[in-house]
Amino acid sequence: MTWAEFCIRLNGHQRLDKKEWYKVRFLGYQTYISNWQNSKKKPVSIEKYFPLDNKIIQGLNEQQKDALMKAHEEYNNRKV
Repeated sequence: MTWAEFCIRLNGHQRLDKKEWYKVRFLGYQTYISNWQNSKKKPVSIEKYFPLDNKIIQGLNEQQKDALMKAHEEYNNRKV
C-alpha cells in the first residue's frame, strides 16, 4: 500500500469514526435535554455540551489563550 492509499484509507476511517461520535453526542444530548427541569434557563447548546470540532479555543480571550498555551508548553517540557 502506498502512502497516498494509506492517507485515503485513514481519512475515510476518521470520517466514519467522527460520524459515530456525532451519533453518540446526539443521544447523550437528547438524554440531557429530556431531563431538563429548569424552565427559566435554556439548556446549553449541543456544541458546548460535547464539542467534536476543534472550536474549543474560539470562545477564549487573548489572555486565556496565552495562559493555555503557556501551560501546554510547560507540560510538554516536563514530559520530555
